[in-house]
Amino acid sequence: MVWVEQFLSKYPELSVFLAISIGYLIGGFKFGGFSLGPVTGSLFAGILIGQFAHVPIAGMAKSLLFLLFLFGIGYSVGPQFLQALKRDGMKPVLLSVVVCVTGLIMAVLVAKILDLDPGFAAGLLSGALTESPAMGTATEAINALPLPEADRARFVAHIAVADAVCYVFGAVGVILFCSVAGPRLLGIDLVAEALKLEKEYGITRKVAGVSSAWHRFEIRAYEVADGAPVAGLSIAAAEAKFPEHRLFIQRLRRGGHDHRGRPGGCDQGR
Repeated sequence: MVWVEQFLSKYPELSVFLAISIGYLIGGFKFGGFSLGPVTGSLFAGILIGQFAHVPIAGMAKSLLFLLFLFGIGYSVGPQFLQALKRDGMKPVLLSVVVCVTGLIMAVLVAKILDLDPGFAAGLLSGALTESPAMGTATEAINALPLPEADRARFVAHIAVADAVCYVFGAVGVILFCSVAGPRLLGIDLVAEALKLEKEYGITRKVAGVSSAWHRFEIRAYEVADGAPVAGLSIAAAEAKFPEHRLFIQRLRRGGHDHRGRPGGCDQGR
């Protein structure tokens, strides 16, 4: 396995893409209705690759990719946040403050009880809250500590390890709490509350004369009238007559016989 270590160390950019590819593969596996997702999968893939080789990643590359990650998160959730703020007022802000403060306090307490170093403590916080941006913030903070370079590198490596482990429990814990523990504590029936909310928003499942737009199978057939521009033409000729409309004929029935068109619109019958 020496050649693998040498290859990954020589081409660190390939190691990054390899971790992402393996991460998507791992994240795609489903256990019942739960999957790790590409983020957690990539974290585990990075840890696995790190066991085979020490891959040097430039600090500028780490900062750039982290900033791109933050931009992508903000760009995707920004409009939703503003809409929620406009609709619900300060409730989302208050909820975020409560979650952040509670999560930070619990992470500090657990880190002190277990005597975790700064890297494991930061990974515990980011993984348990499923907040990957905290990894970048913690990395910058650890690199600014007045410690030897070897200690800072070790603490930064511990961030990813703790985050990958705690991320799974953080995601599963939220799902179980919101679907099982939370409703029991509040004494509510999720199904009944969901139907009540649908009624409040005017959402009805069955309306006379209205059906769902989703269909497992969709078939459309058209009758070609006598004198139509495509009447009497072969499939290929009919498709070629209107190239600007991208006309594709899959099947033609003429004289009680069916003729099929090939993918792309080639003629198989007249």
